[in-house]
Amino acid sequence: MSLIDLEDVILDYPVASPEQLSFKRTLVDRLRGRRSLPSVIRAIDHVSIRLEPGARIGLYGPNGSGKSSLLRLMAGIYPPTEGKVTREGRCTSLLGLGLGANIELSAHDNIVLLLRFEGVEPTAQLVEDIWRFTELDRKFFHLSLRHFSTGMMMRLFFAISTAPHPEILLMDEWLSVVDENFVSKAEERLRSYVGKASIFAIASHNLWLLRGVCKQILFLEGGKVVNTETVEAPAGG
Repeated sequence: MSLIDLEDVILDYPVASPEQLSFKRTLVDRLRGRRSLPSVIRAIDHVSIRLEPGARIGLYGPNGSGKSSLLRLMAGIYPPTEGKVTREGRCTSLLGLGLGANIELSAHDNIVLLLRFEGVEPTAQLVEDIWRFTELDRKFFHLSLRHFSTGMMMRLFFAISTAPHPEILLMDEWLSVVDENFVSKAEERLRSYVGKASIFAIASHNLWLLRGVCKQILFLEGGKVVNTETVEAPAGG
């Protein structure tokens, strides 16, 4: 059974002040027997969410509202400062396209590397399917990513990240980094994924997109869920 359960979760980021980052200040404090404690920013403030099979959740809010932090808690990338996070089921997190990539390696080698990073067997057919999806010229297949433009790399990373079909799919707003000519194809694959994943959650500034693929939208502000919206018959099912 797939499950994500957040129970009264808090996430604090430590933030050191310029004074605390000063080597001289740190040395003086240590000599005086004082310990400089960093200040913190509360990214998530007492949030409880339970996602079960069939959940299609959108996270919406302005920058700094906690959307990405909440996804990273769900994915297990960040441990909660307080509260409890339970996750069951194979999870794929599209929270940073290209995470773990090596620009010194070829496109082929990066496909193999990132698939293995996700725990997926990089068969020759899967590698070929991923490359075909990018619609990039074959001559780049065995070239270092240093020869790729940003748009080309985003196509490649998106194709790799969305190749396996996970039980749980968590996505940040990736459409803003995919080049314009590739958006329609990316959206089509997203809708296919939404239908196949047991649990799906996406953070976006695009309310229209969320209403098209989600059953429920959580509105975040200051790390809290301040409102919810139920969507009638989203396109993603």
